[in-house]
Parts: sequence; C-alpha cells; structure tokens
Amino acid sequence: MSELVWEDLRILDAVVRAGTIANAARDLDVSVSTVYRRIAALEKATGQSCIVRGDGDVVLTDAGRALAKVASGTRHSLLDVQGAFRAKETRIAGEISLTTVESLLPYLARPISELSAQHPVTVSLSLTDRGPSVRDREVDVAIAIVKRPPPSCWGRRLCKLPYGVFGTKQALARKPPLWVLREEAERSSPESAWERAHAGHAAARAKFSAVVDLCAMGVGLALLPKLLAKMKSSLIEAPGFDDTHGHLTRTVWILTHEDQRKTPRIAALVDALVRHFAEFEAE
Repeated sequence: MSELVWEDLRILDAVVRAGTIANAARDLDVSVSTVYRRIAALEKATGQSCIVRGDGDVVLTDAGRALAKVASGTRHSLLDVQGAFRAKETRIAGEISLTTVESLLPYLARPISELSAQHPVTVSLSLTDRGPSVRDREVDVAIAIVKRPPPSCWGRRLCKLPYGVFGTKQALARKPPLWVLREEAERSSPESAWERAHAGHAAARAKFSAVVDLCAMGVGLALLPKLLAKMKSSLIEAPGFDDTHGHLTRTVWILTHEDQRKTPRIAALVDALVRHFAEFEAE
C-alpha cells in the first residue's frame, strides 16, 4: 500500500455524494475519464477495489465505504476550519459561492451587480436543481424553494411564490388551448399533479426553466409562479383557474450556514438579495 493522495479521496467523496460517475464529473467540472483515473489511482495505492464497475448508481465495496468515510470526515474538518477563519473576516471582499435554480437567475442580476460595484466581491454561481449543500458547507449561500430552513442552516424568507396559469394573447385565444407541461422527470411534483388534473393537450414538455420561455413564445399555456411570469411581458394570466392552485404557493428562502451568516461579504449578499426580492414581490 502506497501513500494516499487527498485529491483521489476528494474524487471518491464527490462520486459518493453525486451518486454516479457522470454526475460527479459534472459537479467537479472534469471529464468522466479523469474521475475513473483518480479512482484507479486510489485503488492502486490501497491495493483494494473501491467501486463496482457498471452503469447507473455507484456501488461501493467494503474498502470503498471505509475510504469514503475518511474522505467525508476530512472534507467536513477542512470546511469547519475554513468556516472558522471566515467568521473572523471584517472586510466585504472575496468570493461567495451561491446556488439556486436556473429559473431564478434573472432576479439575481441586479443585487449581484450592485454588490460587486460597491465592494471587491465575486459571486460564483451554481445553477442546478441538484445543487451543492449549504448544510454540508459545499456552498456559502443557497436560494431554495423549501417549506423551512433545514437543520443547522440559518434562513431568511425572501418571498412567497403564488402560482397562476399564463399564456400569450394568441395562446389564450386558442380553443381548445394547448399546454406547455413539465417533463416526465418531474412527475412526482405537486405542479405535475395539478397539470394532470387541469391541463389539456400538451404541445410540449420540458424542464421547468424551458417551460417559462416556451410559454412566453406562445407555444401554449403553462402553470407558473407569478414572480417568474412577471419577467415575460408577453404573458397574461388566464382567468378561471384561481381556485385550483392556491395550495401550490411556495416560499423562497435564502440559506447559509449558522456560523457564516455574519461574515461581512455573506451578510452583504443576503441584504442585497432580501432588498431586491422585496421590490419584486411588491410590484
């Protein structure tokens, strides 16, 4: 057995958290071959197989589970130390990692640009439904659509997300109307359940961020958060659905780790986001 290399352990930890080699490669911004190469180097160093090769979700061997436990513990220890250092910062400066869903991107432009114009701050964005975790210290700040902040996270409410049915003037005039629906991968969501109960023929199915754009281009009607529909001047709210979607109202929270919320650059970003989302909600 030769000396273990942290980079190889870090790759294994990423694979475990991502669930598949392909997801880990995407999260790490490296090629799939690079992930396999680092896993192979770890196996060579230990003389033990770490993962069961095959398609789909990663399956760890006994040795892989033992090494993954070491990797996870090391990552958390490093993040704890990093968090302690950050808690002592006094300047609004440096990089802030922020994750949220792609559909909220248009609402981030103003607060990020104003914050960066006032301070030497860079916001590193991760736009994905399966983003890095604030709780695990993988990211500084998250904007999440959740009922309440998860354990160990500090949260501040940004806004409510009531829903409506929207379409262009032409789409609303079409009889019977066509619809833009969420992709089958979202079938278990409350929104998809509403679509099955109330929507008609689907002209298109797409991931949610594309649903907004397709609706605004006149492809069909869509069930959308009103906050997002406001971004598209071509969209008009359809009458007759008010009593059907009230239960879908969600809450948008800004989340960070409890011991980081008073770090100057993170506090400044939180303040900017709260201020701007309050303006949007009031419009």
